[in-house]
Amino acid sequence: MTAPVSSQRLRIATYAFFIAYMLLGIGVFRDYGISWDEIPTRQFGIMYVTHQVPDLAALNALRAAKGPAYERFGPLFEIILVRAETLMFHADVRSVFYMRHFVNFLLFFVGVVFFHRLCRDRFGGWLALVGCLGLVLSPQLFSHSFYNVKDIAFLTMFVGTMVTMRHVVDRPERRTMVYHVVNTVILLGTRVLGVFAMLLTGAAALAKRPSPRTLLYLVGYGLAVALLLPLVWPVLWIDYVNIVRDAVAGTTTNPYYKDDLFRGQQLSASHLPWDYVPTWIMITTPIPVLLLFLTGSAVSLARLARRPMEYIRGVRQDDLTVLLWFFMPVVGCMVLRPIMYDAWRHLFFVYPALVYLALLGLDALVMWGVALAGESRRRTVQVAAAAALVLVVAPVVSFMVRNHPFEHVYFNRLAGPDMKTVKQRYELDYWGLSYRKALEYIVRTDTSSHIRIYTTTYPGRVNVAMLPRADRNRVELVPSDNEADYVMTNYRFHPQDYGYTNEVYSVRVGNASIASVFKRPVPVMAPSSPTAAPAGRDR
Repeated sequence: MTAPVSSQRLRIATYAFFIAYMLLGIGVFRDYGISWDEIPTRQFGIMYVTHQVPDLAALNALRAAKGPAYERFGPLFEIILVRAETLMFHADVRSVFYMRHFVNFLLFFVGVVFFHRLCRDRFGGWLALVGCLGLVLSPQLFSHSFYNVKDIAFLTMFVGTMVTMRHVVDRPERRTMVYHVVNTVILLGTRVLGVFAMLLTGAAALAKRPSPRTLLYLVGYGLAVALLLPLVWPVLWIDYVNIVRDAVAGTTTNPYYKDDLFRGQQLSASHLPWDYVPTWIMITTPIPVLLLFLTGSAVSLARLARRPMEYIRGVRQDDLTVLLWFFMPVVGCMVLRPIMYDAWRHLFFVYPALVYLALLGLDALVMWGVALAGESRRRTVQVAAAAALVLVVAPVVSFMVRNHPFEHVYFNRLAGPDMKTVKQRYELDYWGLSYRKALEYIVRTDTSSHIRIYTTTYPGRVNVAMLPRADRNRVELVPSDNEADYVMTNYRFHPQDYGYTNEVYSVRVGNASIASVFKRPVPVMAPSSPTAAPAGRDR
């Protein structure tokens, strides 16, 4: 009777987790501001839906005016979001962004479901549930899951493609291949970097079954994906070969010419150090997850060295695939040193692999504990491990609760002893989400019919859209601080204090301000931050 009871408890716990997570998302999706990218990427979606680029002449004109951003990124989910807008019947702009944030959350929710499926087949239901918690309780991912369309959509579909890839490798038949083709096409319709999943598929399938039949299946897989791709990336109908070629090349040559704050230095985004990505992963991943990941990676690599064929074509091939899933993109960035924006959000799709490897580490530690304590005490060891996890993860949960909705500003102690120190070393609210709180403070405390505001960076302008219509009508965004009643900043490109007097409000995380509002008089010294970026720039 033990197994059915355990199975029933597991089923209840799993449903309870996903229901609770859904209710949490429903409860908080309205809390987030507009991030730096949302207006430009939404505009791309509108251009696709309204067929503003119907032919090669129009595409070349757009290239000449604004560069390759429109065609470089897979537009599928932006198209879906814009289509959803058309069902809202001229809704207020704030409602439009509420909808976008909720749909984005639903997309990540699906990714967590995919991840549960991936882990359940390898570890069983309880560890799969722990893995889902590890994914959801990543402060960075939790925050990004509401507004970061490109990276969250890619993460979700990459995990989904890994699930269908396993079925294709285990059972290479027509039905499993159709599912995998569909997932891969959707993945590439999000980012062309999905080609990496195709490479993993080919390597795993040929290693498992090196035969002409496998090769034939893979050729058919590649051709099917290539033929179907324009359905989710419509601009390919115009200039297929050149767009795909340039999109692949663009994964290492983003058109970004600003500096990134890294370890206290402003470094050109085109000349970042080799350890930029590993460092960002280390300082923004909760330390318990990081330690388990290192343990799991070490254990897996040691087992691979001892029993290579078991990993290359045997029962542990999935573990080898996940090792490649994580380490190949990270090592690729270390070697190629691509142009990157702040932090490592472009590689969020490897975070599920990191959590998977952390589960391997946890499983290995439990097995070691059972070996020491004896098989009769397995249950005691498992309960002790669960209790220890709860205790070590509690500070992360506490940070997320105390600093909501700014979970994306999470750093662990490896980044510095406190947030004031971290602010001098790394960008904090580089997305500009804190401007919403600053604007809400101004319109709540100033009853004037006309409020003039100057903002030091672009997101301050677009977050006006998150105010109620009556308050939006009272706000005028002015081009200089000399004309303003209030000056707002989120310290992007400017980690040091400004020379303005009379700070009336600040958004704080720990002992650091991530946004400030200053009321006139005129500043003591002119600010050195750049002016707002044009709305069309994609970062």
